[in-house]
Amino acid sequence: MECQAATTADGLNRQWFVGWLIARGATVYYDAMGNEFGLVELCPGAPYVMVGSHLDSQPRAGRFDGAYGVLAGATVCAELYRAAPSGETELTDNLCVVNWAGSAPGRASSPVDVRRAATRKRSDVVEPRPRRRT
Repeated sequence: MECQAATTADGLNRQWFVGWLIARGATVYYDAMGNEFGLVELCPGAPYVMVGSHLDSQPRAGRFDGAYGVLAGATVCAELYRAAPSGETELTDNLCVVNWAGSAPGRASSPVDVRRAATRKRSDVVEPRPRRRT
């Protein structure tokens, strides 16, 4: 129930989430801060609509602190991606689900960093890179 940023449990959650995204057609990228972006490009050149939160949790913050926002957003993106080719829905933007690298002050993203990351262009996001083992 508790999975603080930069712990082994957080790393396992992030690894699982990447596999979940890829299995549903997303391309996964990381930025320099370690935020995970699951990109679903349906309309080349169109902007991205971003949803998400963080998979890590705050101590005593509740069972679904952060994780619900990531998983609900990812589920909606996956369903829209599934429905788009059949004409069930018409999309004019691309989709992005984000798992911010952390939620606790001093451990991860500040509000300024979040705003910067949310306004990046697709070209500013880097390819996935291997994690260093500690």
